[in-house]
Amino acid sequence: MASRIVKSPAVQTTAKRQFAAQAAVATSERELVKAEALKVSTLKNGLNVASIENHSPITTLGVVIKAGSRSESYDNAGISHALRIAAGLSTKNNSAFGICRNLQQAGASMVCTQGREHTLYTVQATRDQTDVAVEYLTDVVSNQAFKPWELSRSAPRMKLELASQSPATQAVELLHQAAFRGGLGNSLYSAPAKVGSHGTAQLSQFVSKHFTSNRAALLGVGVSHSALTKFADLLHLESGAGPSATASKYAGGELRVETGGGLAYVALAADTAGVVNVADCMAAMLLQRVLGMGASVKYGTGQGKLAQAAQAVSGNAAVSAICQTYSDAGLLGAMVVTEAASAGKVVGAVAAALRSATVTEEEVAAAKKIMLADVYSLLEDPLQQVENMGAQLLVSGDVMPADKLPELIGGLTTADVQAAAKKLSSATLSMGAVGNLSTVPYLDSL
Repeated sequence: MASRIVKSPAVQTTAKRQFAAQAAVATSERELVKAEALKVSTLKNGLNVASIENHSPITTLGVVIKAGSRSESYDNAGISHALRIAAGLSTKNNSAFGICRNLQQAGASMVCTQGREHTLYTVQATRDQTDVAVEYLTDVVSNQAFKPWELSRSAPRMKLELASQSPATQAVELLHQAAFRGGLGNSLYSAPAKVGSHGTAQLSQFVSKHFTSNRAALLGVGVSHSALTKFADLLHLESGAGPSATASKYAGGELRVETGGGLAYVALAADTAGVVNVADCMAAMLLQRVLGMGASVKYGTGQGKLAQAAQAVSGNAAVSAICQTYSDAGLLGAMVVTEAASAGKVVGAVAAALRSATVTEEEVAAAKKIMLADVYSLLEDPLQQVENMGAQLLVSGDVMPADKLPELIGGLTTADVQAAAKKLSSATLSMGAVGNLSTVPYLDSL
């Protein structure tokens, strides 16, 4: 009986209408939640705004400023580290306790990260708390107070960060200092003797000089471009381009810090192109992957030319190619961690491998796949995505869409990577070394 009723023309006609209505509603819902691709615009005051609306339940907002350790001078060395530590302290409108409490009440979190050329303030919150999050983000960036008693209480935290540095991080910092001396050679970390020396007046002067609208960008992932543009009104920055960066000239050299122990940490590198020269920079990054960036399998041995060279002389060494790129310069080389007794042989073998590197079509094809996977994995993290957009905006004033990356990477040829390898073979090396350096050779003997 029931089956006959279902088959009746009246019921079937009604059902068809219901299905059609449901399909129309589903189509309209899909249109409402349609993702908004990358959008970039520049406001009248010079502030850049970039957004990606992916309808994520979490909104990530950031303000990036073209100011980092590279912007320091001899007189205010270490001030960028002090500025990083001061993020979240009292502003002209809110106390440090109020900022922390209200962000926690909203389920939001704020972080300040730095590079040698930029300072990035980011906040993450659920979409319904975006208004609260952006209010405190813009307040922390543009209304900093630097109260003397709060700065003095922050000194122990800076000391803790200095004491917590890994030897590998110290080696890379020494490498930059040896390679560039000033500018890009300035460390991301303050010298111990400078801790607590950066007062209210010095920090305020640094901020007023570098925190300008033309040197800043407002970024968002999980927010519409129209909403993010409105949020820009909350950011009160002085207009102007600020000071121009002094070009960092590669000098080459070595710095060694003997700390004893059973291991040696050695960073070796030569100069390479900056990100302004896109083709040469990408070729250097491909060469980095040909040389090998460590094991791709957990507990596995390192892959690539550098690891093979190290394993030929010692089975207890970890080697990974490094490529640090900046706006106008970069470093391409290797990070070596090995037992002190065999450090001399391993470092010598790695240096020889860097100078004699050659590439094949198969190695370049594999490196392109690895590089695409690395980039896409990085862009899955909204915090990394925001930092990537900000860094590109500060250098070129634009952001490359993710769908253009395969075309860019695919356009590089084996000849491009071979040219980068040839440049590395004749380049002047720099070295930073930390640990037990009893057998580590000096640079002039490599």
